[in-house]
Amino acid sequence: MTLPGRRLRLPRYPSVGHDGGVSITTKRVAVLAPMRPELKAVVRAGGLKRDDGEVFSHSGIMGQWSVAACVTGMGPTLARAATERVLASGPFDHVMVVGIAGGLDPALPVGALMVPSQVRLYPDGPLYQSHPLPTREAAGRLMTTDGLFSDDDIWRPILESGFGAVDMEAAGVAEVCEAADVAWSVYRGISDRPDEHIVDQAVFALGKADGSADMVAVAKYLARDPRRAKALAHLNRCMELAARMAAEAAFSDLLQLPT
Repeated sequence: MTLPGRRLRLPRYPSVGHDGGVSITTKRVAVLAPMRPELKAVVRAGGLKRDDGEVFSHSGIMGQWSVAACVTGMGPTLARAATERVLASGPFDHVMVVGIAGGLDPALPVGALMVPSQVRLYPDGPLYQSHPLPTREAAGRLMTTDGLFSDDDIWRPILESGFGAVDMEAAGVAEVCEAADVAWSVYRGISDRPDEHIVDQAVFALGKADGSADMVAVAKYLARDPRRAKALAHLNRCMELAARMAAEAAFSDLLQLPT
């Protein structure tokens, strides 16, 4: 586990800035977006450029910090595998998971930001303590699930056990980073809540593993009831808002890091 105050001695990386100048970066941050729509928010917030590498799809420079971003795919298994690939391409000072989550705590409405201090894999996996950047105070617990839990008899016990939100990747990333002694943190914008009954198994099935829409499935879903289009459009707006909030918070914290 990364100790408080520990400073890794990493090599300095020459990088070409967006203005064509050469800068020297001293820290590297990997930003992992579980889904493509979340990566889109990350790219916009960080002003990242396309980078068709084997591991990362986008990269950029934020002050003195080198940023590399990629899509992991949904679920803890894909998140673990992606994190292993990322760290194998290292070294990295920090790994960030940036994207959306489902809110359980009434204090986390749609549009709220959560930077959890602890994450766990459902139902009783290890409780991982996050390592937030010095500019951010993490708070709250996040439960990682392997699928959508929309039934009241499942999500209510999660809330009652002290977890304010759910995602599908954070614990997988945390597991790999802890084993490699690499600091990590999670930025999640709340996009939906199970008590609002907006996302059910039918809606969840409309997305592919990378979060992009399965257009054939969407067409069939809407054909059965065209009135569903309004609800899907509302959900999409909520997801975009949540992803943007998480990405902007993450890059704001990166920019405030001391050089």
